Parts: sequence; C-alpha cells; structure tokens
Amino acid sequence: ELVKISSKDQVDQVLMDVTDANSIAKAFEYAALKYGGIDIIVNNAGLSISKPIAEHTIEDWDLLYNIMPKGQFIVSKCAVAILRKQNIGGDIINIVSKNSVVAGPNNVGYGSAKAAQAHLSRLLAAELGGDKIRVNSVNPDAVIVNSNIWAGGWAEGRAKAYGITVEELPQYYANRTLLKEMILPEDIANACFSFLNGLLEKSTGNILNVDGGVAMGFVR
Repeated sequence: ELVKISSKDQVDQVLMDVTDANSIAKAFEYAALKYGGIDIIVNNAGLSISKPIAEHTIEDWDLLYNIMPKGQFIVSKCAVAILRKQNIGGDIINIVSKNSVVAGPNNVGYGSAKAAQAHLSRLLAAELGGDKIRVNSVNPDAVIVNSNIWAGGWAEGRAKAYGITVEELPQYYANRTLLKEMILPEDIANACFSFLNGLLEKSTGNILNVDGGVAMGFVR
C-alpha cells in the first residue's frame, strides 16, 4: 500500500524477528545500505494477553517480555551501534502504552511489560544523550481500528474485565476519555512525527500521551 503511494525507492519492507539479534542486525544492514544510513527507529512490535493471574501462564509472561521489553532492547542496541558509527545523532521512538502507568485487572503481564518498556526508554535517553541520540515514547490508549492488538483474546479479556461486550469496547474506550474521542492509528503516527519535525529536537526522555485524555494515565 505504501509503495503504491510513493515508490519502491522510498518504501521497502524487511521481515525480522525482534527476539533474534541476527535477524535485526541483517534488517538494519539492509536498510542502511539501501538508503545510506539510519536516522529514525520506531519500536512498535507488540502483542497483548489479558488474563487474571490464576490463568496467566509462565509461557504467556515469557512471550510478552520477549517481544516487548527484550525486543525493544535488542532493536535499540542494534540501532545504536549504527547511529554511533554515523556520528550524526538520531531518534528512537518507543510505542509504549497507557498501561505502563495505569494498573487494572487481568493485565499483570502486559501492563508490567509496558512499564518495563517505559523505563527502558528513560534509561536509554539518559545514556545516549551524549551521542545526540534522542529517545522518546508515545503512550497510546486502546487503538481498536486496524490494530492487531485485539487478536489472541485481548478484546474478550478486556471486555470481561470491564463487564461489557466486545462490541461495546470502542464506545467504552471513547466515553472514558476527557475528549470523548476514539484513538486511531494515524493519531499515533502523528505523535511520532511530532518528535521528528524539528520542533522538539531538544527533547529526550519524554512521554507523549495519545489517549484522548485519561486522567489515570497522566504521567507524574
């Protein structure tokens, strides 16, 4: 779809496994050789599992942590190696979640994994500032439209936790926001772009909430 909008010279895709350092390194090497370097990294790989702790398996826990905190760590590590060689700075943006700061039922694995991602972002910002590498995060609330996060029983799990039906979830999420708005994929893309358009080039270690306004999710 993106190739149709632009061209193969401007858009490409490489399959990789965020839990496999060799896979990630090869993907970065391909991109750097094709486009002459790496400037921006967006860590947005994720999945969701919503279960009460009695039903939450160790395998569930390992899967969440391998893909999200560990995946973010490996991708960032490989990216930093290239960015430091280039010696011109760069941007790492991590897609985290409102759940990194808000505690709720049936969310022990996903919520804690997102909290780990948020703090990893802060730690990297503290370490990489001297290299002019900015590290910032975006905290979305539920993105229901065109999002794979609702696969694997997540929608059913959240609906059960809230005492509603799956069909009621979109309006439920919109109604609980201060702005009464549903969050869309393009809202998250716009948040990422705000860190990259030159107006926030002196900002690092920040978290930008994109949730329509959820008071519990205000970053303190």
